[in-house]
Amino acid sequence: MKAVIKKDYGPYQIEYTDIPKPEVQDYDVLIKVKAAAICGSDLGLMYGTVEGKTVPYPIVIGHEFAGEICEVGSKVTRWKVGDRVVSDNTGHVCGVCHACSKGEYLFCADRKGMGNDMDGGFAEYVKIPGDVLMTFPNCLYRIPDNVSYEAAAMMDPLCNGYKAVIQEGNLLPGQNIVVFGCGAMGLFAMNAARLGSAGKIIAVGMAEDEPVRFPLAKKLGATDFVVADKEDVVARVKEIAGPEGVAVIVDAAGAPVVLKQSIDIVRNGGKIIKVGYSKNPVGFSLDTMALKGIVLIGHMGYDSTSWKNCLTLLEKGEVDMEAFISHRMPLSKWQEGLELVKNRQATKVILLPEEDQ
Repeated sequence: MKAVIKKDYGPYQIEYTDIPKPEVQDYDVLIKVKAAAICGSDLGLMYGTVEGKTVPYPIVIGHEFAGEICEVGSKVTRWKVGDRVVSDNTGHVCGVCHACSKGEYLFCADRKGMGNDMDGGFAEYVKIPGDVLMTFPNCLYRIPDNVSYEAAAMMDPLCNGYKAVIQEGNLLPGQNIVVFGCGAMGLFAMNAARLGSAGKIIAVGMAEDEPVRFPLAKKLGATDFVVADKEDVVARVKEIAGPEGVAVIVDAAGAPVVLKQSIDIVRNGGKIIKVGYSKNPVGFSLDTMALKGIVLIGHMGYDSTSWKNCLTLLEKGEVDMEAFISHRMPLSKWQEGLELVKNRQATKVILLPEEDQ
């Protein structure tokens, strides 16, 4: 079968090539991939180095994918050929650690993510291992009949945004929220804020976001915009928010300056949800955070609640997933898709099977 594989550590170790089709054992499920989405984190696999992990390269990359079950193991009872499914990209958990005992499988220290630590979905076929299906049954979900494969392939960022804003931020209808960053994660957070009936949804981006991403952010619910490299972010946000201030901030950008601005902006007792990454040290005092009683939450992924609720919202037609898709292209054009994301010319790029082109 055709697949996009990461051959070794370091940048530019990726190629589109032929590899054997996965073999299905007694408890495994094999999926014919119908749509896969490029995530911003995939850029690290292409252009950066993979640090802090021991990965048995080569592996198939791609952790956002959906498809149709085409083969099941002889002892599989929950799933059948023809089921339309989407994976939460969990490929292995230990099942016995503290996180697993609480059902927080994404926090399992031994978790392996499909497309990052083991074979993922940028391929014609992908196997969901039987051990994870038995330990963590909610690693795989049925797609509602009225939801497309393309929409389902973007469940990962949809659920991330939902968990950050609704579950962790505890946003109440009418409260003001600020979202730093207008990439996919920021946009999905804005969408979640709209679903949560936020008051003002203030998007903070850069000048380069104005032509493409600001208009999309407005469509997704943003009410106000601040251009960080043109304006005084703290002063402008406080002006927009008014006396009620900002109850929740989602940092989907990651730079240390964003955390400092967030601490200055958020009202006393407010929440900051840190989604974005940066290797740079913070470099400033956190005393203000303590004095204002701010809650800082490190965000990681989603959980079964996020997935079940977001699938229900998709089934009800509450989310315009089509709005997030900027490009569709065959799997063989994977590198072009990554370049579009890297250059901020795309929001979500959908990779489709060659035969569907």
